[in-house]
Amino acid sequence: MKTIQLFRIYHSFLLKKWHLFFYLILMMCAFLTALLVVQYVNQDDAKFRIGIVDHDNSAETQLILNSMGNGTHLGKDIRIQRYNQNQAQKLLKAQKLEGYYVFEKGMTKTFYKHGNLPIAVYTYDQTSTKSLVINQLTDSVYSRLMLSMGGGLTYTTLSPEANKDDKLQLLTDLLFTGLNRTGGFDYQPIQIFDTSSYYVVTGYLASIFIFALSLFSILKMNQAKALKSRLHMYHFSFEKLTLIRSLFTLFYTGVWTLLGCLCMIQILPNTFEPYNWPTVVIQLVYYILMITGWLTIIDLICFRWFNIVLKIMLALMVILFSGQIIPTIYFKHLLNGMFNVQPFSFVTNQMLEIILNNYILDTPITFYMSFVITAIILLVIIVWRYRR
Repeated sequence: MKTIQLFRIYHSFLLKKWHLFFYLILMMCAFLTALLVVQYVNQDDAKFRIGIVDHDNSAETQLILNSMGNGTHLGKDIRIQRYNQNQAQKLLKAQKLEGYYVFEKGMTKTFYKHGNLPIAVYTYDQTSTKSLVINQLTDSVYSRLMLSMGGGLTYTTLSPEANKDDKLQLLTDLLFTGLNRTGGFDYQPIQIFDTSSYYVVTGYLASIFIFALSLFSILKMNQAKALKSRLHMYHFSFEKLTLIRSLFTLFYTGVWTLLGCLCMIQILPNTFEPYNWPTVVIQLVYYILMITGWLTIIDLICFRWFNIVLKIMLALMVILFSGQIIPTIYFKHLLNGMFNVQPFSFVTNQMLEIILNNYILDTPITFYMSFVITAIILLVIIVWRYRR
């Protein structure tokens, strides 16, 4: 039986069972769409929109506003915009602002006279998480403002001969250094993953495995019938059918992997750098080859209930113990860190880092060794069954 005829048999069966294939695609799309919608809602909910109302309109308050900019250097997802009093009140009532600051009239004069800054803070309520965060942010900004303004006041006292331009220049430098957390020192931020973005990436990886396993099982529905009615138990017929089924699964899983990846990168808020594409392609090709390879190995070496047990174990390794449901840090000390170094775990961590942070992890030797070992095992099994 020529190999091309086996392709035709499976392709014919897939066309007859198009509704199963359609349901599988629909299920994967619905799954990924649900994750992306949740991520989008959480992303919008995480933004802090803060207004500023300046009644003082002094040179100092203008410096403060300019140094604060749009608020991005004060924290992630913080946006600051200037409004008048009526606009700020309306937006706050409509919950389009989380809060707003008011620089009271005569604020600068009050500072030079009494040493404090009368800044009022208005929030929608006093108990929500965002209101508490805004008040904490206010304390942080206020303390830095006081340090900066205090430095200007000290300079004015110690250098009475300094002209207005010198004072404004010093105050500008102090404000920009004080309000910009990165201005005074070099720092290395601790990167953490947003929960919804984390599960979008891991959910996408899980969908690849579910798609491959489902399609592999759907195509197997025709295998017994094909062996009996068309192949008449030719030599190596079962193995040929299994390998062709694996190639079919590999091809269609590759198509889903590509489409899902493009969709995920487009919708996620993180900016993906194009130069990272080669690494992403390597990880995804490795991932689907390993999945297809082990599904093929399991079907070639065992049958019935033992086949099901091994596929359940594979699913646990790919989905549960690779960080796709529970982060791998929780498995760090189990079995001497075995789950942390298993290949599917590295693929998950690499995809998370590269998609969400544009950061590439060092590739461990186990990444390559596991692929070579899988290929050798598959080749040995094929040769053994052919010679049997």
